[in-house]
This record gives sequence, structure tokens and C-alpha cells, in this order.
Amino acid sequence: MYKIVLTHPQETAEIEEKFIPEGATLEIKHSPTEEDLIKNLQDVDAVISAYEPFTAKVMDALPKLKIISQAAIGFNSVDIEAAAERGIAVINNPHYCTPEVADHTMALILTLDRRIKEFDKNVQEDKEWRYDLCPEITRLSEQTLGLFGFGNIAREVAKRANAFGMKIIASDPYMNMELAKQLNVEVVTMEELLERSDIVSIHAPLTEETKGYFTMERYNMMKKRPLIINAGRGAIIDEECLAKALDEGLVRGAGLDVLEEEAPNLQQSKLVGRDNVIITPHVAYYSQTSQYEIQKLSAKNIDYYLKGQYDKLSIVNGVRK
Repeated sequence: MYKIVLTHPQETAEIEEKFIPEGATLEIKHSPTEEDLIKNLQDVDAVISAYEPFTAKVMDALPKLKIISQAAIGFNSVDIEAAAERGIAVINNPHYCTPEVADHTMALILTLDRRIKEFDKNVQEDKEWRYDLCPEITRLSEQTLGLFGFGNIAREVAKRANAFGMKIIASDPYMNMELAKQLNVEVVTMEELLERSDIVSIHAPLTEETKGYFTMERYNMMKKRPLIINAGRGAIIDEECLAKALDEGLVRGAGLDVLEEEAPNLQQSKLVGRDNVIITPHVAYYSQTSQYEIQKLSAKNIDYYLKGQYDKLSIVNGVRK
């Protein structure tokens, strides 16, 4: 009997159960820590996980484990090199919520750029009707959008920004030049992006190179006081530096769906309580459709892997059985 465990909490596993391989069983065992994973997965062949810490220590303690199916785009909670060394396949889902995150990115841009939060507060709380509250608003089509990263979500953002008539530039060490041309995106260096952008939208993966990338050095390179948008990975932004950049007027606002910590201390955050900052609780991925798709796909990916249907999978560490 092939045993699969769902390690992140779900109200129901009905969707996953519907799509797991024939003859397999599925159990739910909430396992947020290394100790929980080691305790709960001793006889498990495959897991459906999200943000649980699959470290080398954990994997060494789980001799039967062969598949980690991520119910997410990201996989930075898994030591993928250690998994490869142990013959454990790590599979993610790079496309399931692309439209939602692109839509959310544009919503953050529009809400900040049109100063919706401030106008709404003026009406709802101050009981005033002031069209001249924010006189410095600039037409969106006159602004340049800089995409930090040019993966699937950034490309969808580019499509939407094109509809608003924006100038779009992008920087990515693995740039797809053909797609950039098709989407009317100018390829630039990171230094050019920081200097020229009215809005900087972050879509890069979290790596050793991108972690904490947005420091005061980078904000000081931003000549146009841009908006900073992050619906990607929170740890790419150094929050202390962003707060200081906001205080010093180096950037004019920020729209953040993610923070450095997945469960941040909002009582102590220097980014909370600002009129020019919007923070949403890592919800850009969410819709009823995306929720169904990720539960379906994270289960079906195990089935695809066992059947050798690798062309249907995104195996991030290259392990095949």
C-alpha cells in the first residue's frame, strides 16, 4: 500500500483523495516543524506539503520518502539539493495561480497609484469630499513599470500593464528574449530598472542572491521615487530598509502581499499604519478556482510521477525514478 500524507492543514482532503494514485491511502498530519515531520512521516512514501521544513535532517530520518509534492509555486522550504542526493523528487506547481497573482499585482498598483486608500479614508472616516486631497497623481500610461524577474507571473502582469498603455522594462538573468519582444517589454540591467522605473514589481524567486536584495543601496539608486510592489517572496525585501526608504521619501509607497515572515508580528512592524502602504495577508494566489486546482494538481502530480509521465510535471531537482 502506497502511503501519502498531507502535512499542511486542510478542512477536507476530499479533492486530494479523488486524485491520488489508485491503491494509495491519504492521511492528514499537520506537521509544521522538523520534529513533527520526523515523528509523523516514518512510514510515508510521498507527502503533499506547502511550507514545512524538509531539511536534510528531516529527510535522513524518513527512509521511505520518495516524493515531496508542493501545493505551491515556491519550494524554498525544501532543501532540493539534499533531496536530490537522497533520490527524493521535489515537484512544484508553477502555473496554478498565475492569473490571480497578476490580477492582485495590478490591483495593488492601481490602488496605490490612484490613492484609493487615502480618498476612501477621507470620505469614510473624515466625512469629507475632497477631490484635491492628492493632487500629485500621474496618469498610469505615462509611467514605466519595472519587472524584477520575468517568469510566468511577470509576463501576465506585462499583458495587463500593456492594456493600460504603460512602458514596461524587465530584468532577469534568465530572460526569455522572444517573449519579452512579443510582450513589448524592454530588457534592461537591474541598475537601469531601478533608475528608470516609476513602479518596481518583484517577481523573482527567493534565492541566496535575491534574499534581502532591496536594501538602502538599491533604494538610493531609484531616481523616480517609485512604488514598490511585492506579490512574490517577502524575504527579497529588507523591511527595515523599506521603512527607512518610505520615511526618507526615496519611494512613494508600497503594496505588499508578503512580508519577511510568513506569520509576521504586525504589532511591531514599521510598515503597518501608513497611508501609502497596502499589506494583504499572502492572499494574491487565492480564488476558489486556484484552491481547487492546487489541491487537484498536488495529488495528481504524485500519480503522474509514479506513472513516469514526467512531461506533465515540474520536477525542480531533476529526480526521476
